[in-house]
Amino acid sequence: MATCLNNYHLSNDHIRRIRENAAEWALTNGLVFKPDQRPEAVNQAVCAPFTLFPSVVPRHMLQQAKDCMKDFNTLMYRVAQDHHFLEQSLRSVIQVDPFVRRLWDIYTTVRTEGAAQTISVDLFRNDFMMNMTDSGTKTSAGIPPLQLKQIEFNTISVGLVGLAGATTLLHRYTLDLAGKDYTREEMPDNEPVLGMARGLVTAWELYGNPEAIILFLVSEKEANIIDQRWLEFKVHQLNRKINVVRATFDDVHMKGSLGEDKKFFLDQSEVAVVYMRTGYGEISYTSEKDWSARLLMERSRSIKCPTVRSQLSGSKKVQQELARPGAVERFIQDPAAVHRIRQTFAGLYSLDKGCEGDEAVKMAIESPDKFVLKPQREGGGNNLFGEEMKSMLERRGTTQEREAFILMERLFPLPEKNYMIRGLTPLVLSDTVSELGVFGVHIGEGEKEIANNVCGHLLRTKAQETNEGGFILGTAAIDSPFVVDT
Repeated sequence: MATCLNNYHLSNDHIRRIRENAAEWALTNGLVFKPDQRPEAVNQAVCAPFTLFPSVVPRHMLQQAKDCMKDFNTLMYRVAQDHHFLEQSLRSVIQVDPFVRRLWDIYTTVRTEGAAQTISVDLFRNDFMMNMTDSGTKTSAGIPPLQLKQIEFNTISVGLVGLAGATTLLHRYTLDLAGKDYTREEMPDNEPVLGMARGLVTAWELYGNPEAIILFLVSEKEANIIDQRWLEFKVHQLNRKINVVRATFDDVHMKGSLGEDKKFFLDQSEVAVVYMRTGYGEISYTSEKDWSARLLMERSRSIKCPTVRSQLSGSKKVQQELARPGAVERFIQDPAAVHRIRQTFAGLYSLDKGCEGDEAVKMAIESPDKFVLKPQREGGGNNLFGEEMKSMLERRGTTQEREAFILMERLFPLPEKNYMIRGLTPLVLSDTVSELGVFGVHIGEGEKEIANNVCGHLLRTKAQETNEGGFILGTAAIDSPFVVDT
């Protein structure tokens, strides 16, 4: 298996010393989260789960992921502006998925009224796997041929922008402790929080009121608050005049109002930008007042990150519909850009009622190890694999309920050796696999593209035998790429 420490033989004592130093480095430099949300634990933080060393990523894989990101930024912005495409893509899902239906109702309400704000700002993350081919050959670096394949495109509550940059610095430190020489090309600079913060600052400037605030919409109990604070503090560093206020749906319901020209006020403060770090799943909405608060903000003149239509564009059903012949070409005319996008598509199959959906169900039941069943959800822990997927389709595969899901080809990423540092778990060299994420910022108004930037990268690594790799779920660790030529 690949590892960045090939030919480096470290004793167990040496590894333990590196782990101890790495944990103290993480605590010192904000690579932390707060799993205990009790009021008395307000000042307690622990190391975020991390890998002890960076994981190997072929240079052409990282470059391909970054090269296509601007194309994806443009694509997903245009998808969100296209009512007919969204309506046709989601028509079956909104019949069976109550959460998507509530989002759709807000979208259509605002569309009927007429949007009070025409500027959209999006902080995106595009997640990929480096999928092994079946050729049986290996490169000169001992790595099998790989294909970059998209897992999902995240349009709301994109996390780990602060912790990703900190992990790059941590891994430079642990490599130094291991005596491993490296270059900046092998451990490239990475500060996605800077690019994302610039996006929010630009949106605040476009709003045009220097007295207005940026609202971070957050959940009441948030384990990943430090990652959010990284972004908040970077915004302040870029412009000390900007006041960032954190608030929950309940705060908006109690203290929010629309004034003249649909200006949104929280208490007495006008809100220039609403940045959502919650609201991505039904668990975020505990009562009708939360939905009322979301509608109030969506109807307002504030710049939303994201708009509800952008959130809808990030659904798995839209991802599947974009894989159809001619769908990407509807939005992107440049053949080279279309090729860059389509190269990353895995096999995606509709489960809508009808012959096409019936055939997809049959394929999945006959070969359950080759597919994944995905609902329209973010945050990890939602997908169905193997026998669990097969059982679900055997029970419900002939019902309309299946239309809440899509079927995706299962990918098999490059396995590596690494140490995953998570709380009090034993220090064990594990077989791991990784997801590669690329961050992007897009700001647009109608046909006008105001900003389109690639901001940095991220690895999330899990044990090879683990199906779901959620960072907050505790099944994955944050990682960084050790870039190699193959």
